[in-house]
Amino acid sequence: MEPDTTVDYILCECPLDALVTFVDSLTRHYSIRLIKSPGICLTMIRAEDSVENQEFYLGEALTTDCEVTVENIVGYGICLGDEPQRAYALAVLDAVIQHKDAQTPLIRAFLSEQRAGIQQREQTEFAHIQRTKVVFKLMEQA
Repeated sequence: MEPDTTVDYILCECPLDALVTFVDSLTRHYSIRLIKSPGICLTMIRAEDSVENQEFYLGEALTTDCEVTVENIVGYGICLGDEPQRAYALAVLDAVIQHKDAQTPLIRAFLSEQRAGIQQREQTEFAHIQRTKVVFKLMEQA
């Protein structure tokens, strides 16, 4: 499985409908209990001063968090914005990933598919940005 930050990035950036559909297909295999319903909260954003290497709080961000148990394993999900479905899906997947059972290959395949889609979207976005880039050397020659 990919490092946690990569998994988190993929799950937070992938299309919500694909994520919800995938998690719904997984829930048939497990007993899931909601500990904390998806709720909106403000989360402090930490940053580090690059000169003095001291940590400080940059500000607050609106987040949605959720907590579940899947077969007695706790899963926690948090995402930016007001996205209760995504927070719930993240919590379920967090717990299911810890199981490391027969569903693990399906989860890996889903993550790979979504990573490819995200990379394609980012490349397209980058290409659009590059088209708007001004080349000042060409402007000087005119």
